Amino acid sequence: MSEKETPKQLSIEINGQNYLAHPGEMVIQVADRHGIYIPRFCYHKKLSIAANCRMCLVEIAGARKPSPACATPIMDGMKIFTKSPTTIAYQKSVMEFLLINHPLDCPICDQGGECELQDIAMGYGSDASKYSETKRAFDDPSLGPLVATDMTRCIQCTRCVRFGEEIAGDKELGAMGRSDHMEISTYVAKTVNSELSGNIIDLCPVGALTSKPFRFNARAWELLQYSTISGADAVGANIYAHVRRNQIMRVIPKENDELNETWLADKDRFYYTGVYSEDRVTSPIIKKNGHWIEVSWEEALDFVKVAIEHTKENEGVNTISALASESATTEELYLLQKLIRKLGSNNIETRLKQGSNAKKLHTGVGFDCSFAEIEQSDAILLLGSYLRKEIPLINHRVHKAAKNGAKVLAINSQYYSFNYEIQTTCVEANEFVYALASLVKAIAQKVATPIQSETVKSVIDAIEVFPEIEHIAAELGCCKNPLLILGFDAILNKDFAEIYALFFELKHLLNAKGGVLSMGANSKGALLAGASVDYSPGGEENLQHGLALHDMLSSKTKLMLSFGIEPELDCIAGSKVLNALKEIDIVVAFSAYANEAMREYADIILPITTHFETDGSFVNINGQTQRFKAVISPYEDSKPLWKVLRVLSNLLAIEGFDYQTLDEVYAEYAAIEKVAPVPVIDDYLKNGLPNLAEGYSILPTVSMYSTSSTLRRAKPLQNTQDAMYYKAVRLSAKFAVDKGIVDQTEVSIGISDQFYQLPIVIDENLAQNTIVIPFQLLPPCSKNLANVTIAVVKNEVVDI
Repeated sequence: MSEKETPKQLSIEINGQNYLAHPGEMVIQVADRHGIYIPRFCYHKKLSIAANCRMCLVEIAGARKPSPACATPIMDGMKIFTKSPTTIAYQKSVMEFLLINHPLDCPICDQGGECELQDIAMGYGSDASKYSETKRAFDDPSLGPLVATDMTRCIQCTRCVRFGEEIAGDKELGAMGRSDHMEISTYVAKTVNSELSGNIIDLCPVGALTSKPFRFNARAWELLQYSTISGADAVGANIYAHVRRNQIMRVIPKENDELNETWLADKDRFYYTGVYSEDRVTSPIIKKNGHWIEVSWEEALDFVKVAIEHTKENEGVNTISALASESATTEELYLLQKLIRKLGSNNIETRLKQGSNAKKLHTGVGFDCSFAEIEQSDAILLLGSYLRKEIPLINHRVHKAAKNGAKVLAINSQYYSFNYEIQTTCVEANEFVYALASLVKAIAQKVATPIQSETVKSVIDAIEVFPEIEHIAAELGCCKNPLLILGFDAILNKDFAEIYALFFELKHLLNAKGGVLSMGANSKGALLAGASVDYSPGGEENLQHGLALHDMLSSKTKLMLSFGIEPELDCIAGSKVLNALKEIDIVVAFSAYANEAMREYADIILPITTHFETDGSFVNINGQTQRFKAVISPYEDSKPLWKVLRVLSNLLAIEGFDYQTLDEVYAEYAAIEKVAPVPVIDDYLKNGLPNLAEGYSILPTVSMYSTSSTLRRAKPLQNTQDAMYYKAVRLSAKFAVDKGIVDQTEVSIGISDQFYQLPIVIDENLAQNTIVIPFQLLPPCSKNLANVTIAVVKNEVVDI
């Protein structure tokens, strides 16, 4: 950097000491950087400056009146006094004013012991009040199942209001009234429905906004704080778990500017509530004569050993299959694939929620950019994605990019409600792949980069460029830093393989960053660990042929091992999985939970720990490996999965499992060269684009609160409007009118001779010929809709 480009620094004096500051900085920012304390309530480094609490008033030489440190810009030669008698007098006066109407209820307030008002009052408050009039009081608005309110305690700092406007992107809270009638409440009597709403709990400096699930459960001074990683999604948000008597009481954010900054999504914050579900398995149980009985770990593992040996000898090793969670730790997944492959099978899969499991097609490819690079994009294209309700912290980065001037575009089957300006092109679910092919062709005509796949070239030659797609191409074609994101709707689409191929061709043509979202917390780790039939760490030269997911869930499997999942809820083949599992000779479930369905199809259930109870590592969506330690001891008699796999392998006399610590497992995994499989794009399109069927098409959907067993059991999250939205069948207004079901509230969907009673939502924002159904109900990786045939409404058959 030349001398001319070097930013000028200003010289200031604080409490007699000289400091350098940058032009435009506020007094409080310079003071914070140098560890000089100034009390404050309304100021927060991630929010705009409001300067309405006045607690940060300081004395500045030459100024006629006190100045708020948060809103006073630095000037060269400025002399600031943060501890002078005058400054202290200012701050004590403000403190007295703030306490006039504040209730004296610290003993029953959840914020007691960690309250900013309480702490500052100890230093700047008086032991007696001059105010003898009646204190004001306000009604408490309902903010939903996550945030509790006691608004009489509110000091109108407006942090929560500014967070909603600036970070969450929803003006759900506002300041009503003036002067001593001012109060914080919801607009037009609505509730707060933001996927980031829990952050206002951290922002509130008093006890006005507190955690509803944590309410009255513990005191701050009773809690031990442990650093760990969220297992709710693929961001890998850094968190602190607060523990009392070996029980997680709450979760709060740990600041990390690379990942979650100072924020958490609600699913990161309240994910822990699922750990203590009523159906948590406390000890190994085995089914004998139709009844479940508890057994010792020795007996349980001996049963599994005998089952594996018997199946291998009598049915062949290729009849042994394993399904595992993408939210298991990298070490667990590495050991699992090692065990299965040492047995001689290659039937292991974690790709349970993909519309297609074509060869080397894996959402674990993740992103090829950091989260900071998302903010620097000048154009962002969302493909089959309601990003806001999929991975909220990535959506937060897109929101910041939009505020920085980026254009945000989308191709979806619904006009979703985003918290930033977006141009959406709405297409039918079965036409999505055609829209993407049209976009590839339009971009190819505008850029100099040649198409890398001849198969893609032959496919798009026969495609017409639609006018609305031409508009998207024009916007993207002139951008320098485009970013592409492939979302959950695209992943669940039956044409996912073709969509995937076209997506990566589009990325190539635009030289764009971005990638594919994933539903598990460790999808990339699952891929790198080799927990998939078409990838093994260390090379593919010795990789055996493995069964596809739908073949694993068939008569080809005689022994099924499931790890950390509920297959009937975690597989896109959910409606058929339950029946398939009942037909398999032996089903061994390694699970923290046992629902009624699992007790019906499983022969033995072995309790394993949640990620809060084990050491391990996750690889997040942009490839960053984060290791973490257990924050609580294993629940009852449950065991970490890596230890169970080690012991089981020793019982089976398999070499290479003599690990003493988890560090040894990680070191072995880390030492192996890991090259992610290259997608075989030509194979995905070798048969061209799928034929367009007439009539209505099905769009599978999944809630971000149901992507893992623990999330599904987090009751506060399941009571939110977002969770309810995804439990319904959504029909277009056109379908409702055509079938005469405009006034219905429930529908019975018939799929493969099974009927499911579900709530119904008539959605005017949905593509006219698209029907949205929870993904678990659909047939496995179906290329047609022959098995999704009818809906029954009030006993009347309605053809879809």
